[in-house]
Amino acid sequence: MQKIIRLLLIISFFFFLLPIETQPSSGLDVTLTPSTISQGEVALLYIQKLEKVKPKVTWMGKKITLLYETKNDAWEGFIGVDLTTKPGRYNMEISISDSNRPKVITVNVPARDYGVRRLTLPKEMVELNTNALKRVRQESKTVKGLFTSSDKTPLWIGRWIRPVPGMIVGPFGRGSIINGMERSPHSGVDLKAAEGDPIKATNRGIVALVAHLFFSGLSIIIDHGGGIQSMYFHLSKALVKVGQLVEKGAIIGLAGSSGRVTGPHLHFGIRLNNGRIDPIKLIEISGRLER
Repeated sequence: MQKIIRLLLIISFFFFLLPIETQPSSGLDVTLTPSTISQGEVALLYIQKLEKVKPKVTWMGKKITLLYETKNDAWEGFIGVDLTTKPGRYNMEISISDSNRPKVITVNVPARDYGVRRLTLPKEMVELNTNALKRVRQESKTVKGLFTSSDKTPLWIGRWIRPVPGMIVGPFGRGSIINGMERSPHSGVDLKAAEGDPIKATNRGIVALVAHLFFSGLSIIIDHGGGIQSMYFHLSKALVKVGQLVEKGAIIGLAGSSGRVTGPHLHFGIRLNNGRIDPIKLIEISGRLER
C-alpha cells in the first residue's frame, strides 16, 4: 500500500512540473454595450484578453474592425443592426486563433417602432419620368458602391460629433408616406439648420463623394475607414473635394435646401458595414470609447 501511495506522489509531482497549455480564447473578457441592439441601433464591443493578439470578430456574416486601446490592453469596435433587419437572436463569433473554437455570443435584436411621417411633394419629384428614373438608378448604384468599398484601416479618432448643433426635426427610422404612397424609411436624421450654416465632419476621414444627386441634392459622403461612412445631404455649397483628408470638426460645406426637400436643413446619416444605423446613437455610444 505504501508503495502505491509513493508511486502516486511521484506521478503527481511529475505532472506538476509539466507546463500547462491554456486556450487563448478562455482569456477573453467581452463586454457589449448595450447588450441588446434594436433595429437601426449600434453597440460598442470591448474585448480584453491575456495575449496581445488581435481577435477576429464576425457579426451577421461580416468581419468587424477593431482598434487597440493600450490603457487596458483591450480591443474596441462598433457593431450595428440595419434598420430593416429581421428581429431575432443573432450569433457573434470571436476568436484569436484559427485553430481554436470561437467564442459565441448570442445577441437579441428586437423590433423598434419608429413611427410614420407623411409628406406632400410636387408630383414631378415623386412620379419620375424615364430620364429621372435612369439618373436615380445610376446615382443609387454609385452610392451603394461606396458603402461596400470602405478602407479597412480606421481613420476616425475618439468620440463622434454632431455636424450641426440644431435639434432633430426629422427622426431616424420613420416610415415615409409621400403623396399617399409608402416609401423607404428615413435612413438618417434631419437636423435643424438655416441656409448657409456651416457643416462639420463628424469624424476624421477621406471625402468619398461630392455630387449633386436627384433626391439628396448637393451631397458629401466621408469614408472614415473600417466600414463606416457619414453622409451630409441637401447642402448649398461644398467646401471639400473627393480624396481630401478631413479632420473631425472641419467645415466641409454649408447647409441648404437642394434636392427633394421642403426647406433648408441637414440630412445626416451613418452607414456601418453597409447597415443603416441611427447616427445619434453612434455619437452617444462613442462617448464610452477608452482611447
